[in-house]
Amino acid sequence: MGATRAAPVRPAPAFGAVVLVVATALLPGCRTAVPQLGPAELEAAREQLGRPLSADPAALYRLRVPASGALRMSLLAAGAAGRMTVAEPFGAAVSILAWEGAAAPAFLDLREGCRLEAADLSRLLGIGSLPLPQAVAVLCGRLPAAAGDEVSVRSGGGLLVAGEGWAAEVEVAAEPWRVTAVRQAGGTGRGWRLLLADHAGAVPGSVRIESADGRWAELELLRLEWSRAAALPPLPELPVCVAEGPP
Repeated sequence: MGATRAAPVRPAPAFGAVVLVVATALLPGCRTAVPQLGPAELEAAREQLGRPLSADPAALYRLRVPASGALRMSLLAAGAAGRMTVAEPFGAAVSILAWEGAAAPAFLDLREGCRLEAADLSRLLGIGSLPLPQAVAVLCGRLPAAAGDEVSVRSGGGLLVAGEGWAAEVEVAAEPWRVTAVRQAGGTGRGWRLLLADHAGAVPGSVRIESADGRWAELELLRLEWSRAAALPPLPELPVCVAEGPP
């Protein structure tokens, strides 16, 4: 396995509280101007960044959200399935986001000892309809695209990725090819966006995630490893969270 270590994130006003502290993308001041790319260059970017991952990722991030700057988020994927786990600094997990392919993801609130129903999850994630496998691809240095998604060159520059029920505009840069921004396409007003910086090759070292309603989270990559035989741990059996009524 190899490891990639990223430079620190500079302070500034991040997954939309990834997972709403994830309980339930960089930073404008540190980005440099990206030269306008022509159609031939964008085709090259589409080919290079559209390749599938060669192995399953296991990553550790420092997570900063408005309520806390000392959380950790781990990412573990195995094929089309995966886990995102948010933990306190000394290891106590507070939430788990689990998914498998196109099935509805599961969110486990370990502090409350319950799980959110799928109908509530889209509101909490803050990045709208972007599927989790596609979000993982971005974190690992690829386009937010999976088999069946359509990737096209936009006439105004950049790439457009369209899947079932969602679409995103993707900004890329060259030498090396890398994704620098992913923004929600379609609709009216400002949507969610991911801003990426501090790349090591194509892999972003820092990610800021902003939701349409102003929530944010920042990720700083601490370690990334690759495995060809990743296995996911079993999930705890938890009851559905019960919403509290008015006092």
